[in-house]
Amino acid sequence: MEIVDGTVIAMHGPLVRVQVGDDTLVVAARRRLNWEGGTPSAARLVVGDGVAVEMQGEDGVIVAVHARRNSLLRKAPTKNRAQILAANVDQALLVFAALEPEPKPGLLDRFLVACHLAGIEAVITINKIDQGLEKVNRWLPVYEELGYRVLRVSARTGWGLGVVKRLLVDRTTLFCGPSGAGKSSLLNAVYPGFRLKVGSLSESTGKGRHTTSMAELMPLPYGGFVVDTPGLKEFGVWEISTEELEAAFPEITGRAEECRFPNCTHQHEPECAIREAVESGEITGGRLKSFQKILEEALES
Repeated sequence: MEIVDGTVIAMHGPLVRVQVGDDTLVVAARRRLNWEGGTPSAARLVVGDGVAVEMQGEDGVIVAVHARRNSLLRKAPTKNRAQILAANVDQALLVFAALEPEPKPGLLDRFLVACHLAGIEAVITINKIDQGLEKVNRWLPVYEELGYRVLRVSARTGWGLGVVKRLLVDRTTLFCGPSGAGKSSLLNAVYPGFRLKVGSLSESTGKGRHTTSMAELMPLPYGGFVVDTPGLKEFGVWEISTEELEAAFPEITGRAEECRFPNCTHQHEPECAIREAVESGEITGGRLKSFQKILEEALES
């Protein structure tokens, strides 16, 4: 019997694909796993988890899960529980199309909040810039002014791919965004060896079709891993306090102390410094709307 360390790269029902050095194993997991560092709130194996595998000949079984460095969570779409997209991620490329499907800043705000909570560096990535940048240029500079890194790329023409490739080296990078934004096309352009299935937009709705059915960790030939995730049409933020939410909006957290009431929701209270900043144009109304919507959902759950 031998214990080896590996990384979960995909889930297949009761079976787990694990990368151990240069080898890929398909193994089962014990029903009662040893969760190092304590059992997390979402005690399920996910892509990116570091695990200990007990080997007996060519057969293996996962017996322990190493403590997670971080995990990117969202509220499960149909149940009131946390859903982990991936664990132990260095950065997240939040991929949106420049024109179609229509990029939604409100959805981007939710991704950014989740990355902030997890301590994961977020990189806003606008793909399909060959469609034109008129629509995103109306709101994208706001995020650049807030200090977020913004990439403008085109998987079709190759514009900006060099920057993306350099970002990926020796890091574990999560690719996420709405269906149809071109995550799979972008990954194929970065490394054609992935041969990911590429979808198209529905002519009737203008929305993307899912081409990735599950999250998968894929090694890059020049070092590092990427996590390809299914397209997300919605993103509920999981368990966040008002203070944590304010901290995820840098333009709000610095001004909230100036509000008359310490528990100000920035909706209807008098002498609200945040609403005053919106009226003066120092904070955008769209960002405040995102903040209020996420806060409303958090208070309801």
